[in-house]
Amino acid sequence: MRGFQSVLLDIGARLGLPGMVLDDGSPRYRDYADYIVRHERAPGVGLLAGWRGEHGELEAKGPPNPEQLQRYIDNGGFWRSHVPESARYFKMANRGYLDWAQKMGFLGHADPIVLQLYSETMQKFRLAAQGHGDKQPPAEHRERVATYFDPLPIWYEPFEGAQIADGATRFPLSAVTQRPMFMYHAWGSQNAWLRQISTRNFLYLHPDTGARHGIADEDWIAVQSHHGRIQVQAKFAANVQPDTVWTWNAIGKRRGAWRLNKDAPESRKGFLLNHLISDITPKGDYANADPVTGQAAWFDLRVSIRRLDAADDAQAVSQPQFAALSFEPADDRPLRYGAQFRKNR
Repeated sequence: MRGFQSVLLDIGARLGLPGMVLDDGSPRYRDYADYIVRHERAPGVGLLAGWRGEHGELEAKGPPNPEQLQRYIDNGGFWRSHVPESARYFKMANRGYLDWAQKMGFLGHADPIVLQLYSETMQKFRLAAQGHGDKQPPAEHRERVATYFDPLPIWYEPFEGAQIADGATRFPLSAVTQRPMFMYHAWGSQNAWLRQISTRNFLYLHPDTGARHGIADEDWIAVQSHHGRIQVQAKFAANVQPDTVWTWNAIGKRRGAWRLNKDAPESRKGFLLNHLISDITPKGDYANADPVTGQAAWFDLRVSIRRLDAADDAQAVSQPQFAALSFEPADDRPLRYGAQFRKNR
């Protein structure tokens, strides 16, 4: 079985993508391990900073070293270089840091990094929408550009709340989601250590919020948005804003996903807020996204919550549920991480 990175490199070479093939059309990289060592995003700057140069005598910048991966293996997979003490503060304008970062390949130049409070680029877009210049936005988008491309930071009511009639009453809570620090993506469920930390998620809310809605700690609740409805288990957390509910993403899974058992907690009691989030604004006029960057407006979600009369918590499951994926469950024998390495030594 090949890693997906090697498969992507193979596909890129078969498609003849620039940088993936040599002049004769043959693959430039044998596999991902070869790519890690030989690819350079800039002269002398690759994916790995340790032991660069023909004989591994350089750090951060230098020609590829054919033995680089072996040097990492010999050192337990680690290489390190300390940031100079004088470079550990005020990095955007610290000459010591800027020079060091350029030497390490983190920055392309050592010029101070100017933090713009007033964005001239944004102002150019707004002026264009106001009729200045040769390049004009389409007439139907002119008002939107002029309103939101403000050169100074502004606040405005998120579109979802603003466009729903009586939205503050119907959907009084903001619902947000964030990545678990210990499981950045859904594939973390393949890691047995991470699954010991968490195999399901809750919807966290302040105890005062629970009291206002007649909800007790660990009750099963219905969460409704203008777009959809889910059923989840609530959990009190006093560090949550009383007007907000939140949960982890990445943990909830469809049954059978990632070759987990079809009755795994990730699918029976885990969940995603995705089912509540629309791709378009309530009016249907634009994508449900930030008008400047295009970033999906995940944090604009407005919801209502109510307690469910669940007969038995042991039987309660998150909703919606879908037919299990047809993958065979993974081998459930105990895992012994590192055993092969110890054996080889």
